[in-house]
Amino acid sequence: MSTISKMLTRTDIEKSLLISGDSFGIFPVPFDGGHFFNMTAIDGTGKAWDFPCFFLQSEGIVSVGWLPFLGGKDVRAGDMVFLHREWMNDGEDFTVKIEVKRKIRLLGQDIWAVLH
Repeated sequence: MSTISKMLTRTDIEKSLLISGDSFGIFPVPFDGGHFFNMTAIDGTGKAWDFPCFFLQSEGIVSVGWLPFLGGKDVRAGDMVFLHREWMNDGEDFTVKIEVKRKIRLLGQDIWAVLH
């Protein structure tokens, strides 16, 4: 399993999720500079989400349209998003899992709780 993680900024939660293009190397997605592609990710409830993505070659980042996914969730700047690549049984294909976590303090310990 490979993972992309990012601490969320205000821009990420108000406009689009911005991730370094280099990070997307763990996902063999077909993008060449300046092209759109779609990424499907499964959340913790098993729901599949289609995320339109655009590689901004001049900035070296991928803009992920994920605002519908955020609807109804209390996501804040400082929370973390995780995209996990998990290989399927045959090792030829993979699925992407997405989760957003928030750091909370519990009994004097910092833990990351999954937001649903």
